Amino acid sequence: MFRLIGIPAVAVVGVFIYRGLSDRFELPACDSDRAKHTLSDVLKQLKLEPTKYEPLKLVSSTKYETICKAVLPLPEGGFVSVDYQFYWQGDNANMRYTVGKTATDDSDVTPPTPPTR
Repeated sequence: MFRLIGIPAVAVVGVFIYRGLSDRFELPACDSDRAKHTLSDVLKQLKLEPTKYEPLKLVSSTKYETICKAVLPLPEGGFVSVDYQFYWQGDNANMRYTVGKTATDDSDVTPPTPPTR
């Protein structure tokens, strides 16, 4: 009886432990929940809240850094352009970023069309 319950329970616990520890050993992917949450926090501090957090594009990735780019639509029109990088500083994953607000688009995001009258 223990084998029927114990083995799957140990496997589930192992997955939870791995997920918790993987943040300490792996940099986040550009479009991961962890990266989106961090990017959202940064943009909220700058009073920029895009209508969606996609597309988030990978520019390059190594064991030591992940470089990403995004052009995200803003609710009032225009876009926020973000270049961001995750990198290791000692045992901690850190983020560097550059943010710019643009009226035009240089990504796959389609700019909003003006209403017709």
